[in-house]
Amino acid sequence: MNKVFLVAGGSGGHLFPALSVFEQLKDYDTLILTDKRTEKYLKRLGMKYRKIITARLKFNFFLVFNLLKLFLSILDNIGIILKRKPDIIIGFGGYTSIPTIIAAKILNKKIIIHEQNAVMGKTNRMLSKIADVVAVTFPKTKFAPKNSVYTGIPLRKKKKISNFKIKKKRIFIVGGSQGAKIFSKIFPELLKNFDKSLLKKLIIVQQARDDDLEKIKKKYQSLKVEHKIEKFFYNIYEQYYNADLIVCRCGASTLAEIEIFSKPCLLFPLPSSMNNHQYYNAKEFEKNNSCFIFDENNLSVKSLSQKIENLIFLEKKKKKLYSVKNNIQKISFTDLMKRVAN
Repeated sequence: MNKVFLVAGGSGGHLFPALSVFEQLKDYDTLILTDKRTEKYLKRLGMKYRKIITARLKFNFFLVFNLLKLFLSILDNIGIILKRKPDIIIGFGGYTSIPTIIAAKILNKKIIIHEQNAVMGKTNRMLSKIADVVAVTFPKTKFAPKNSVYTGIPLRKKKKISNFKIKKKRIFIVGGSQGAKIFSKIFPELLKNFDKSLLKKLIIVQQARDDDLEKIKKKYQSLKVEHKIEKFFYNIYEQYYNADLIVCRCGASTLAEIEIFSKPCLLFPLPSSMNNHQYYNAKEFEKNNSCFIFDENNLSVKSLSQKIENLIFLEKKKKKLYSVKNNIQKISFTDLMKRVAN
């Protein structure tokens, strides 16, 4: 066994675990199959990939068109598989995985499905019925088959991390692969509650969407607070390491990465996440780590600003961080692949 396909796209939540597995499979001939939404990111990284046709199956006016598109994509993937002859195909959920996994089943290829979240997504629930093995991030993933294998979530390797050696307190705000509008809205507002002497001791490092970048920079400039606003942070481990406080969404990859650094964190589950999986991810994270979970639809800016002030400026009021090691043994992806191949 030496050829592997990894199928992921749509969002960073599906793509980043696939990239982590790609890093682990240096001794294999590995190809990533993805969609146009994540192609730019793979190009920048110089990754070996192939763009495939994808279709979202929603019951609306375009259903017939999307079914036709899916059929064509399955045929396209059959051609790719016949040409490249992979020994095993690993899907990471989302609509991008559907045509490749169906094509793999038609051609009797070995299939692994990986579920990132605490609640199994609809696509993976469907594809799990034709997969040889389902790998899960959490030992008690909701809706996962009973014979699922606990692998945890694959994490990117740590690149060289620099200590910025800055005396100011650093808040790192990250909203997933596409940023989060809610953070761009509330954080300039809540900083208005800070005393000016405290603002001088702060650095805000924030990921924001394209359409928010300039607006939020102007807001922080008006508050005279030091800031660095980017669309995306490629060495995100460096940002985690140097942060005094992390504010984030609750994608499984994000939470697993934060756990490495044991930093105080404020969690904002995405209310519109499928099956409310981000909330359940946060609750699983809370079992083994200290954090504070907020509902963005019922949020007091004043109380949030007080919480942040206490966490980063009042040392004696900081909540002690802890991490509880899970005694359930994880299996690595390379070992899992060998098991499936045999």
